Amino acid sequence: MKKTLPALPLIALAALFVSCATSPKLPQWALSPPSPDGTYTYFTGSASAGDPATAIGDATDRLIAGIMQYIGVDVKVSTSATARASLDSYSADLRQTVETESNNRLTGFQVTQKHLAKEPKTGITTAYILARYETRELEKEKARIAALFKERADAVAKPEAEGDAFSVEGRALDAANKYIEAMAAASGAEVENAAIKLERNANKARAQIAGIGFVLGDGKSLQGSLGKAFSAPLAVRVYREDAQGRRPLPGATLMIGYSRKLPSGQLGTKTASFISDASGYAYMDLPAPDFVGRGKILVQLDLSASMELLDKVGPGFEPQVAALEDEIRTKYAELPYIVTSGASGIPMALFIVDRDENGQATSLYATQSGLSEALVKEGFSIRSLSLDPALLAGPQERLIDQAKAVAPEGTLRLAFGSAKIDSLRKESSMFLASASASVTIVDLRTGATLYSADKSRQVLASDEASAKRSALRELGAQSFGRDILASLP
Repeated sequence: MKKTLPALPLIALAALFVSCATSPKLPQWALSPPSPDGTYTYFTGSASAGDPATAIGDATDRLIAGIMQYIGVDVKVSTSATARASLDSYSADLRQTVETESNNRLTGFQVTQKHLAKEPKTGITTAYILARYETRELEKEKARIAALFKERADAVAKPEAEGDAFSVEGRALDAANKYIEAMAAASGAEVENAAIKLERNANKARAQIAGIGFVLGDGKSLQGSLGKAFSAPLAVRVYREDAQGRRPLPGATLMIGYSRKLPSGQLGTKTASFISDASGYAYMDLPAPDFVGRGKILVQLDLSASMELLDKVGPGFEPQVAALEDEIRTKYAELPYIVTSGASGIPMALFIVDRDENGQATSLYATQSGLSEALVKEGFSIRSLSLDPALLAGPQERLIDQAKAVAPEGTLRLAFGSAKIDSLRKESSMFLASASASVTIVDLRTGATLYSADKSRQVLASDEASAKRSALRELGAQSFGRDILASLP
């Protein structure tokens, strides 16, 4: 960059240079720069221009360029923001020292002589500047700047080397994270051959993750019983497979999810975190199942730290990042299991009263019929009871006593409650009926409550009677039937 010197310093320099130019003979140092003498290293700069100010500025630029060349830095080389800022500051100090002839800005550097010569025929002015730098201080500055330039290369090379070391030790996750760290560093625009370095580290990271696998339990489907804990903890083995075979992967963070019943009655997933031990194993005590049917255990690597590092990879490398993210997403394993209930083998009596829109008991028993049909289909032994509906409004103990008295021998459970039509309205040529019910199941021997729920149902039918009957029946068969099958121990 060319700079224009302030007016007063230019006048002073011009006077000096003109006095020097009265001699047609150039000084020896202008023709042949001095060699290092053991204490100092010498630098010169010269330039010609149509006016002294431009010549002085250009000569200063060349002097600084010579120092930078000695240090081994090309000021046009892409480098880190920190290194660039330091170089800019150093260059500014050199320039200020040359322009003001100050000896205080840089230790060991000073301008010793200047010469300005004007060609009478052409009017071209040539400026010569001689400066010396204490070799010891110059070497210090050279080492300092070299270290700054090395920082950016180390930001890629160092984590990559650490990743290579982890890979040899079989620490696949640590290796992958280091390679991703190197990817993020290589993605900067300041890194030479960034694309090559990033691609290399992306391939290494993907290879580390690709070799990771799981073994869940003994590989067979689990069997569970509603409300009963599993007989042994679930053993999950994490390994890393390479040319030497399968090796344990210790220190892996695992997210283990298992099926649990949600308040809505639907199945959801609860997740817990575990870390594999030195043998690559993690053990989980699965809680007693709270549902009946098919469940699933899902084990996956917690690679959130790696994903966060990938977010730091700069733009322009989307394909490499996407390929690695896809590989990470494949790192999971599933183990299905079945939960059964012994409820179907326990004889149960039903007493569910249907009520109309006014709350009066009816003789439909559609809700009970629907529930009975659903349970019998699944192998339940169901008995119907004929009791006074008024018992539902009294103490539960009295209802249980009456049920015991009239229930067939061997009946061990009682399901009771009431259902009612909440509303009925006509929609176009159809009728929409809304029904709700409350059902409780108790153990007749102990009086303990085994199940209790409130549910509702809407049904559309062509006439009023069909709409009411269907709403109650589906309430029993679908809403309560499915829930009881999945919940009753």
